[in-house]
Amino acid sequence: MNFFKRASSILGINARNLHYIAKYNTATNKKFADDKIFTKNFLQSRGIGVAKLYQTVKNYRELTPEFFAALPDSFVIKPNRGFAGAGILVIVSKKGKYWITASGKKLDEEFLYRHCGEIVDGKYSISGISDSVIFEERLDPHPSFRKLSDVGLSDVRIVAFNNVPVMAMLRVPTHESEGKANMELGAIALGIDIGTGKTTGGAYHSHFVRKMPNGHRTEGFQIPYWDEVLAAAAKIQSLSKIGFVGVDIVIAKTGVKVLEINARSGLKIQIANRVPLKRRLEKVADLKVLTPEDGVEIAKTLFSQTAKAQEEEKPGKPVIGVTEMVVLNLEKPETIVAKIDLASETNKISSKYYAGQILDVTIQNKRIKLPVEKVEMEGVDLILAGKFLTDFYIDPNKVADKKMPEIVKAQLDAKMIKNIDEKICEIDEQIKLLSYINPRNLVEQKALFLANPEFSPRFFYRDCDLDFDQMRRELKRIPEVNHVLYPLFARKVVEIEQKINLVESVGTKDFVGASRDMFGAVTERIYKEALQFLQTHKDTFQEDTSPELDTKATEQKLKDFLRIHRLSHWKIKILENTVADIQVTKKHIIFIRKGAKFRENRLKALLVHEIGTHVFRFENGKLQPFRILERGTAGYLQTEEGLAVWNQNKLGFDLGEKFFTPAYQIIAIYLAKKFSFQDLFHYLKDTYEMSDELAWKLCVKAKRGLRDTQEKGAFTKDALYFIGLMELDKFIEKGGNIEDLYIGKIAIGDLKLVEKMEDVQPAKFLL
Repeated sequence: MNFFKRASSILGINARNLHYIAKYNTATNKKFADDKIFTKNFLQSRGIGVAKLYQTVKNYRELTPEFFAALPDSFVIKPNRGFAGAGILVIVSKKGKYWITASGKKLDEEFLYRHCGEIVDGKYSISGISDSVIFEERLDPHPSFRKLSDVGLSDVRIVAFNNVPVMAMLRVPTHESEGKANMELGAIALGIDIGTGKTTGGAYHSHFVRKMPNGHRTEGFQIPYWDEVLAAAAKIQSLSKIGFVGVDIVIAKTGVKVLEINARSGLKIQIANRVPLKRRLEKVADLKVLTPEDGVEIAKTLFSQTAKAQEEEKPGKPVIGVTEMVVLNLEKPETIVAKIDLASETNKISSKYYAGQILDVTIQNKRIKLPVEKVEMEGVDLILAGKFLTDFYIDPNKVADKKMPEIVKAQLDAKMIKNIDEKICEIDEQIKLLSYINPRNLVEQKALFLANPEFSPRFFYRDCDLDFDQMRRELKRIPEVNHVLYPLFARKVVEIEQKINLVESVGTKDFVGASRDMFGAVTERIYKEALQFLQTHKDTFQEDTSPELDTKATEQKLKDFLRIHRLSHWKIKILENTVADIQVTKKHIIFIRKGAKFRENRLKALLVHEIGTHVFRFENGKLQPFRILERGTAGYLQTEEGLAVWNQNKLGFDLGEKFFTPAYQIIAIYLAKKFSFQDLFHYLKDTYEMSDELAWKLCVKAKRGLRDTQEKGAFTKDALYFIGLMELDKFIEKGGNIEDLYIGKIAIGDLKLVEKMEDVQPAKFLL
């Protein structure tokens, strides 16, 4: 039935105010919810997670230059008594005298002063009277939300009534909403199945949508920590005594956090779910709900769309014996033998498998949840009381299966491989490799070296703030699965371990070996191939004499290229201290080095190299059934860099020494094993008559990761450009199809495994 045709069941504003807010929410309740500072302290003192409070400001006198200078680089500004998200500013970083918002806007101290002054004056408060300014922690979203949006912080709104969470939606920020989870500004709201925590569809303004702006489906997304989210909402209503309440919760990297509570919850949640709220409220109005835990169980029973669908699909009762193989649906599913006891009053499980008072188990392909007690037992791990198994026929004469049914096993393996994909990508995403390997004092050291070529650069690096021990533990816990795609993930686990070792070794004597383990070594054979390449092409050298473009013109050309290919959600930022002139990230950002100038031919080559290869493969990978094709399979970078160079060479433009750079880099890396930085620099200049600028870049790329560049040894990553190009040439000679490499960030060697994936989408972005 069409949602809008069920008008009698839709809760309107007047009915909400009269029958629920006026009846169940007292004036004290409303004041409690409206005061964010009081709410934050109240919840935190009762063990409920909230964003850290940095500062509160009550008057203009406190807004001094010293106050702004003491602020952290990242924070959120909120009005204490604000409503509908008005007045909130999210600051993600600081550069010089500017604070940068989630949408990329630059704000100076004067702007923040005026904005805070408006909050103090009550511009954004519910009552319009004077207010306080909250400065609090900016929460980073759980990595899984990257599937839906690359900006802002998504939040979950749960409406609870009579201690029962009756309806929920996920509000996802967009570029249109400037990173705010506000539907009025253009955020997208996704309905949530209370029973499973999976999204059921979306609403944009007042229209239903099936896909997010990035192409991800609006249905089927699993909210992380869903049981914990529901429990928090029910507990908050119980503690606050607000009868009809909206609870806003975020799932951050650090866990479940409550943003605020609302005694006047909005009604667009009905559109997001395509379900009228009135009927759900009436279902629970007369129930006696003693505890928040009871409220959650009632919600899952009454409002689970999945459970209802499964009942409709499987009307018959499975037949079970007194001994059955069952699957415990734990974080790592386990298959055990269960004894069916017709005389028992309770379900009992060995402490070895106990995971809480509710047992989640699959029997004969049917998933059920039962109350369970933890006991010490011998010879059996699970006893199921017959009185709880009314959905089954129990046949005492049925012979027990000796192994799990193949259909269950296949479903379990498929689920586990999806979980492995999520976990591996979540860990990999945290390690921004080059941010730890690129020197932080590059500009200063370059100036010193070029002024005195006998000077030996000393590089300093970003301190590592990652918990690598925890990452290693998580990688070790990843199970081995009997699945055709498992080797793809097993290789990625090894690569992530190598990446961890590499970052840990930056600036130490172990760095060179760690680099070789991850990216391979430049052997004498490869070195000779590079020399042969230079010899073969030396007569074709043509200087790039095309017009020169400054940084601003380059930025505009990039924007035009992105717009033509419908990639305007990618942003361009100018960065001062970087090795590369242009660098593509997995955060939909393209960095340009400040002051960089480009010949027009070179820029055209960079467009197909950086966007036509790196960005296109990334965007295509986002369409695939596994995130690893978006993040990159093990060794994908060699194929990707080779493809990028092949694409730019295919243009046929005169690129001058840039055409030879991949071969030059092989030579620089090979000789860096024997030469110091300054010796390598002079050798390259004297032997190949190259510019200071190119020689400097080659040496930096070969020596980054070392602290003292007089040391022998090299960082071998940039050898992949030349090695990848040679690999691609062989792939094409053997009849390989370039378009096959565009379905995501894969290596040539992955193609046979990728062919076995189900639901692989053809490449949408191609040159």
